[in-house]
Amino acid sequence: MLSDYEAVAKLLKNSGHAVVLTGAGISTESGIPDYRGPQGLWRKYDPIKYVSRSTFETDPKTFWEFNLPMWMQYKAAKPNKAHFLVAELERLGFIKAVITQNIDGLHKRAGSKNVYEVHGNLETVTCLRCHKEYPLEEAWKQFNDCNIPQCSCGGLLRPNVVLFEDPMPDTFFQAVREVESSDLMIVMGSSLEVYPVAQLPAMVSKLVVVNLLPTPYDDRAEYVFHESTGEFSEKLTSVLGIKLP
Repeated sequence: MLSDYEAVAKLLKNSGHAVVLTGAGISTESGIPDYRGPQGLWRKYDPIKYVSRSTFETDPKTFWEFNLPMWMQYKAAKPNKAHFLVAELERLGFIKAVITQNIDGLHKRAGSKNVYEVHGNLETVTCLRCHKEYPLEEAWKQFNDCNIPQCSCGGLLRPNVVLFEDPMPDTFFQAVREVESSDLMIVMGSSLEVYPVAQLPAMVSKLVVVNLLPTPYDDRAEYVFHESTGEFSEKLTSVLGIKLP
């Protein structure tokens, strides 16, 4: 009798177009806290107060004060075994793409190529006036000099991430089209509670869920693993007989 990990490996090998959907839980072993877990960030702080478009527009000092130190820690983080597994699954042709809710950039740093960062990323900030881009480090430098980050033209700099109250970017709709072509989705480290991303698992015929806590999709998944993405990755790597960096 196949173990559940062997069964997932078989699903991957037999799929025509598999994708991976990841959330904050895949990055916790890289030292980045999740948002909705037992110790999640949004259990301690109101995201609308600190990470919303309205706060950025009305109180940029509070916005940057809360987010910039945290985001710089994200940029210093290293990919973990789960990120490397996802990259290797793509390299070997088992999956076609990774769709991530994360802004930390760890999938690309691990080697994933076809990545849909549906909530944006922390690589750059953009001037709201002239649209010139700068690395996030420029905002960090200015803020450490006690300034609200701004462009050389005087316009405010805005992070290229999706804030609360923002519309979804084009990348999300590109990810939807990717999922529409898929027959298998493996969810890794997402509570599947944040819409519209949480609607994506409903669009595939076969679903595998890997998350520490139960999700709204557990009942319709072929296999559910209530464990860390690192533990799951270690076992699936062994079953597939592949080596990670």
